[in-house]
Amino acid sequence: MDRKTRLEENEKLFREVNERVEQLQEGVSGADQHWVCECGDETCFVQLTVGLPEYRDVRSHEDWFLIAPDHEKVEVERVVDRRDGYWVVEKYDL
Repeated sequence: MDRKTRLEENEKLFREVNERVEQLQEGVSGADQHWVCECGDETCFVQLTVGLPEYRDVRSHEDWFLIAPDHEKVEVERVVDRRDGYWVVEKYDL
């Protein structure tokens, strides 16, 4: 498996983890929730503190992912927004 394919597979896995976290956090209000960095690096386990509305805003774009600052992979994505404590990236050709 080439590097680009491996990164995409890892990103999809982390996205699935966060989708399950979202399901568990339904109905939880107040404090920000914690999400797994979706950078695609299988050794990255950085947790991001992001409110549920912000997370859902990112998820409303199919090709957007939450990552820790400076975790972008320029060969497969571009930074769309730099937010407080996390960045949003857009994947190329998913």
